[in-house]
Amino acid sequence: MPSPQNGRRPVVALVVLIVAIAAALAGCSPAAKHRGEPEPTPTAPPKHCTVDDCPALADPAGRIGPSGVTDENAASTVPKYLTTVLDDLDTVWPAWFTQLNITRVTPGRVLISGSDTFTSECTDEDGKTVAVDSDFPNAFFCPKDTQKDGAGHPRIGSVILPVQTFADIWDGKLMGQRGFLLGDFSASTIVAHEYGHNVMYRMADAYGMTPEQYPTGDDTELLADCFAGNWLATVYRRDELSVKEIGQAVVLMASVADPVNGMGHGSIPARVSAISRGFGVTGDSAPVTCLKKYWPQALGSA
Repeated sequence: MPSPQNGRRPVVALVVLIVAIAAALAGCSPAAKHRGEPEPTPTAPPKHCTVDDCPALADPAGRIGPSGVTDENAASTVPKYLTTVLDDLDTVWPAWFTQLNITRVTPGRVLISGSDTFTSECTDEDGKTVAVDSDFPNAFFCPKDTQKDGAGHPRIGSVILPVQTFADIWDGKLMGQRGFLLGDFSASTIVAHEYGHNVMYRMADAYGMTPEQYPTGDDTELLADCFAGNWLATVYRRDELSVKEIGQAVVLMASVADPVNGMGHGSIPARVSAISRGFGVTGDSAPVTCLKKYWPQALGSA
């Protein structure tokens, strides 16, 4: 996720979008070897998701409750909440991949708390590794980092979450700047977006896709936004997502948007449209809806 943009926000337009979404609902690298991962025996080769035959996300039993984060308990409660969100994503997305005969899809996870630091194999714009601390102003997925997933299995490709940066969300700050309508589903949407990059990585790996076949331009980030919307739709269908929390997700997308399209992440309309598409505002809240729009190269022929 990029840092939020400075300047005034089109608040009225966002409110209209949030209301529209609520009304509609009411009626994110080349293939690599899996170092250190368990090697299950596949029952069949991977199936290609097609426009006419692509699974929907299942709705597991309700798992996302209120975070209960306060200033006094943030150090312990924020990691617990982020873990709950990751666990839920680890239930929803692997079930989808299983229907495509694709295994080993859960990402490694790194939650950086207190004075801890983590050095990622991914590099900055200058090609240097970065020591990520708890208030690092970003969360990200790194396809090079091998860490343990929620079940303790080493996975190449990991989600990196700096805990203090997330704790700031409940204190009204988003990546170092003051924000509005921040809360549980601002934080969970960021996690779901980074998990969306993991989904892309696992698909490219399973299908043996080359970099030339990956999403281009802003579509990499917009697809991750859309996948986040897919997951949020499952939370909504479990009756665990209020209009206010839908608003948190939508406002987050606007807050981390680029001023214009073509800069890598998408403009406010593009990012809000992407997560709304994933929610199912303009169609089905299924991954195929996102793939058709942002990554048709990943779809097989029907």
